[in-house]
Amino acid sequence: MLLLGGAHGHMVMNSPAPYNLDIQPLLQVDPISGGLYPYPCHNRYGFTHRTPVEAGGATLVHFTGGSQHGGGSCQFSITYDEPINGEDWNKSASFKTIYSIIGGCPAVFTDESHNLATVAVDANNRQDSKHCGNDSGIDCIRQFMIPIPKFLKNGPATFAWTWFNKLGNKEMYMNCAPIEITDKNLPNIFVANYPNDPEVTNCITGTRADNVVVNFPEPGKYGRILQDPVEPVKKPSGYCTQIPPAQSLPTFEPDPTLVATPMGKAGLVTTILAPPAEDTTSPVLGHSANDPITESAEATTAVPPLTRSPPPRIISSSVTTTIVQSSNIDLGVNPTPATTPTPVPTPAAAGTGAIAKRPNSKAVACPSHGSLVCLDDNTFGLCDRGWVMPQRVAAGTECKEGKIVKRSGGKLVKRDDILP
Repeated sequence: MLLLGGAHGHMVMNSPAPYNLDIQPLLQVDPISGGLYPYPCHNRYGFTHRTPVEAGGATLVHFTGGSQHGGGSCQFSITYDEPINGEDWNKSASFKTIYSIIGGCPAVFTDESHNLATVAVDANNRQDSKHCGNDSGIDCIRQFMIPIPKFLKNGPATFAWTWFNKLGNKEMYMNCAPIEITDKNLPNIFVANYPNDPEVTNCITGTRADNVVVNFPEPGKYGRILQDPVEPVKKPSGYCTQIPPAQSLPTFEPDPTLVATPMGKAGLVTTILAPPAEDTTSPVLGHSANDPITESAEATTAVPPLTRSPPPRIISSSVTTTIVQSSNIDLGVNPTPATTPTPVPTPAAAGTGAIAKRPNSKAVACPSHGSLVCLDDNTFGLCDRGWVMPQRVAAGTECKEGKIVKRSGGKLVKRDDILP
């Protein structure tokens, strides 16, 4: 009896604000059914405002409830198929999953046979229990940060939470919330030095004689400073008063599309795009260049010294940037552990000359400088300081024992005849 609880004690999503949370007919905590609470969304669609969410951002989900049924598994989804002009929900509305939580939703218990104690009731007499304030607490109601895919189109939509309880009657719970999907909040570009157009407000950043480096009034959250801002010594008439003082440098956030961890002395951190994962497969080993990449690759690249004037600011050459690329998509909610880097094969000692740095990901280690290497019957290359670039043999020929020969008669074919 303690486990099952009353209908008034079940779970309900309270944020983002669902349809009819505080509007009659009130959203109930019951599971969906073919009777009073039909699929989808209990057929509730009353609201006074939509919760704004950013495509590419995330929304925090909270719950109210006293009967957690041992937890369970949850999904979060979005649909653009909403009721129009007060009509009922269409049962064929398409809800697309954006995030799934298997187990532990919305709570985990030390003693699953007992629901959490009721500690409060909401304004509509729905029971509530202790809250964790995070997504990992025990014996409390958890909350979850749910990512909103950046490719979703702008406009009105519905965010849905569905829950399959772990213990007790096997049921499906569903609450839906009206949301407004928007682009990330980006400032307008700075417009100046654009005269003779009455439809556009104009100001100037300086005169022809001024040496200026503009300090943008609204630079946005992401960017880099490669030179210090410089103002005119004497601000001319019509100067853009919205430009901040040169000493008021913006503080940029780390670019979420880049993965960079600086090490060493403090200074300006320069981030660079992660390169494609190194392909260490080789025709000699029987692998294909099209084999799927399933592991993370890590490389360390030294950041060169950077000077700028005036005044000079130097990045120490000891600063390094660690770049991690993974074939998995990280939504920024649960960190993906790094894997051990895949070693690059070391070529055998070259016959003449120093061993060169691997020219690119397709190069294969070779033993003797200047020799023709058969990687297989159809692929060859010329060993150049420890590395060979695979090339296809010409039609009607094959590579055998360090020579290019005709497939039919075995006559030697000059290498110059088949090189591109």
